[in-house]
Amino acid sequence: MSTGAAGTGAGGGGVVGTGMVGAAAESSATESSATESPAFDVEFSETWDKGATPRIAAVVSSYRRPDFLEGLLTALIEQSLPHDEYEVVIVDNGSGDTTWETLKDLVRHAPGRIAVTTLDQNRGPGGGRNHGFSFVRAPYVAITDDDCLPTPGWLAAMLATLESGSDVIQGQVHANPADRDVAGPWDHTKWITVPTPFFETCNVAYRTAAVAAVGGFDEKDSLTAQISGRAFGEDALLAWRVQEAGGKAMFAEDSLVYHRNIPANFRNWLDGQRNLVGFPGLGNRSPLVADWFWHRYFLARDTALFDLAAVSVAAAVVTRRPWLAAGALPWLRARWPDAKYRARGKQPLAVGRLAQLAVADGVSLASLVEGSIRHRRLLL
Repeated sequence: MSTGAAGTGAGGGGVVGTGMVGAAAESSATESSATESPAFDVEFSETWDKGATPRIAAVVSSYRRPDFLEGLLTALIEQSLPHDEYEVVIVDNGSGDTTWETLKDLVRHAPGRIAVTTLDQNRGPGGGRNHGFSFVRAPYVAITDDDCLPTPGWLAAMLATLESGSDVIQGQVHANPADRDVAGPWDHTKWITVPTPFFETCNVAYRTAAVAAVGGFDEKDSLTAQISGRAFGEDALLAWRVQEAGGKAMFAEDSLVYHRNIPANFRNWLDGQRNLVGFPGLGNRSPLVADWFWHRYFLARDTALFDLAAVSVAAAVVTRRPWLAAGALPWLRARWPDAKYRARGKQPLAVGRLAQLAVADGVSLASLVEGSIRHRRLLL
């Protein structure tokens, strides 16, 4: 084990921070903080230093999800690539719970080239990944999250696409099949089946040198550099900066990660809608995101339909012309299938779910209005 300032430690015979992204990311993180970088510990598997330079690395930053780590590490160990051809780095991002003890227990006798490390302070999701990058020796690095389960062919598919000449790769994400039958109406999971401008870290990969060239994740941006809590937009901005610098992006359909079902309630769902306050700012920072907005001034078609419904109902009430409320029909048609799905097809319950969706969409609209004012970009 080693303890030291980020990027300076070594242990188990390994050399920390020898990858091209390591020095750049950790240097950027140091410059972004007015205080000294958090200290860290690190442990390596017995085979970390055995063999040639790995062909690809997998990096995960984890925060207060110790119960997910065994399944995650098992999925990473069971990749179809030979163990000596890839490395795994898992970061305990200042969790302050049992995460670090769990990681140490898991790595002690794990096969493969694995490093686990803990920060004594949380650096936010981007900062945690930057710390993980400092251990990377491979020319390519794939990223997933601690609530995800990569399928066995994940790294092999990413590697093949990267070696074809790409600099940033987005892969598919599906809800974990094992969780689908037990998911509640407001539980959180993720589906990504087509390219998006967000390059979500549940399944993305980069040429290591391309990440190093832009300094890793930005830990200074007030919009994205959130300490603990739910991350917002740091993945989209890294991908944009790599492409702005000339990097080539691709979508790897055969690179699949399953996203766990995260239990949640309606209040949690509303909290997620409040997070939309940052989207106008994200559009200011990434032209890729701005181009994705629906007709420039709407976050998506669904938000435009709700805006029409809200204006129509308000006009009907103010003018006492009930027929104006017909403008809400497109929103009702669009939202009804979602309401039925969340009610598992039960019609009476679906009406209640529809009402909840109306409340959630109202919160979304209020958040977007607030964000439009804050970031001086109209987005509804």
